[in-house]
Amino acid sequence: MNRVTVEECDKVKNKDRESVPSKLSDDSSCITIDEVLNLYGRLGADSREALASIRKKPVELKRNQKVFSLCDGRADIFVVKEGWASLSHATSTRGQDICNLFMTGDIIGMRESFFESHDVVILSLTNCKLEKVSVDDLHELFKTNEEIRKAITSYVMVNDNITIERLRSCTHHRSEERVAHFLLEVYARFNFKGLLASNVFSFPVTQDVVGELLGMTSVHVSRCMTALEQKKLIRKTRSSIKLLQPDVMARNTGFDSNFIYGHLCLG
Repeated sequence: MNRVTVEECDKVKNKDRESVPSKLSDDSSCITIDEVLNLYGRLGADSREALASIRKKPVELKRNQKVFSLCDGRADIFVVKEGWASLSHATSTRGQDICNLFMTGDIIGMRESFFESHDVVILSLTNCKLEKVSVDDLHELFKTNEEIRKAITSYVMVNDNITIERLRSCTHHRSEERVAHFLLEVYARFNFKGLLASNVFSFPVTQDVVGELLGMTSVHVSRCMTALEQKKLIRKTRSSIKLLQPDVMARNTGFDSNFIYGHLCLG
């Protein structure tokens, strides 16, 4: 009977560790494009080294500062290292409606960078630290590196799932359930990145922004938040939310994080 050597055991253990997505660091300086994409698809050492070597530029934004992002007909790509920002697709007929929200560990403009003439407007909701990533360098790796291509595709698909779930909530639920569903979404996004140690998360987002995302007035959002507090489902402060009964909220809203993050198969 063949014996398994210590070296072979170590190889199996290391392979198992590699198959489990890592979590983001609490240190914002360590949140990079390769760290983020590694959450969405396992990246080997060569792929991560290739991502680490692409051209990058630090960008800092003050609260309420706008960035009009268009790079040779394609949107720029930014990694959010710290803070919160929103994204709008500005057109001459539609104005600048907020269509998505980004927090620490997200990538702004990834999906938009694959389309021509997407005039993207980024608004910093708090003071932000971003890292601008070369679109040309990243797209070249997308063409030549299968691991990176799968991770980018996974990132785009997961974020599309988030948008689909939010839209489903807005078309099927009453206002209070919409707000509860959105809070569960934010909670799930923080959890997936490993940035939570409890049911409390940072939420310095104004009621105006929440209302625009969910198709409600800011006054209505305020009433829904108060109702959720009175039912002892949440506790809110000026810049944070604590979910007191996330399981009950999930049952009431039909929120399922497995739909967003689970069962992704890219072959």
